[in-house]
Amino acid sequence: MNRLLAILTIFIFVSCSEYGEVLKKGTLTQKYDYAVKAYQKKDYVRALPLFEELLAAYRGQPKSEEIYFYYCYCYFGQGQYELAAYHFKNFTENYYNSKHMEECAFMYTKCLYKDALPYFLDQTNTEKAISEIQAFLNIYPNSKFKDECNTQVESLRKTLQKKAFENALLFYKVEDYNAAVISFKNAIKSYPDIENKDYIEFLILKSSYLLAKYSVDEKLVDRYNSVFKEYTHFVKYNKGSKYSKQATEINEKAADELNKYKKTNNLI
Repeated sequence: MNRLLAILTIFIFVSCSEYGEVLKKGTLTQKYDYAVKAYQKKDYVRALPLFEELLAAYRGQPKSEEIYFYYCYCYFGQGQYELAAYHFKNFTENYYNSKHMEECAFMYTKCLYKDALPYFLDQTNTEKAISEIQAFLNIYPNSKFKDECNTQVESLRKTLQKKAFENALLFYKVEDYNAAVISFKNAIKSYPDIENKDYIEFLILKSSYLLAKYSVDEKLVDRYNSVFKEYTHFVKYNKGSKYSKQATEINEKAADELNKYKKTNNLI
């Protein structure tokens, strides 16, 4: 074990010494070769400063294209997706005839995908990522990255769906049933393929019922009638749902309560 540790220590020392020597005194060719080797070993921390120096040295020359390509990926490899996105985008704007054009355009969108935030945070980045991925697919409809793009869009859309659902659910939990109904309906309208759609439509029915139950007299009848409409919709589009029994119970309660109200107020 001690021998292995000693060998490892010597290797690291030699490696560091070699890197320092190349960084300080190496020729441009030596620096490029070392940077590429470091990149291939995923040693982006060492590769990046060398590529950065080489970019300045080869500015305006054909070799700068390949150097910048590696440079972009170094940021991506380190998980610095915002910076990587900037540089991949910049690559496509400065080397539009490059053989790497499509790949860098894709990597720009992938960085945006990676940089999107969880559903409970602001979703501006998520919406931007979806827009840019779709723009990429419009330009490269038969791209080899097409399947990955579609997977990313699906994942991002699920984040937005969850955001929309959770926002609506919050209105329901704080007993703002009118806002809950509107928000749940907007979630379905915006995302027709939203998960657990039958549950959301059940919550629309339940929110409508609770809104009617605690309504002021002048709005009570109309709101109970809205419950019946929501129940009819639920039954029509959610046959076999596990919420069907509860939905029927709500509808029956609503009918009984409305009849009692009408009798009490001589409306029958």
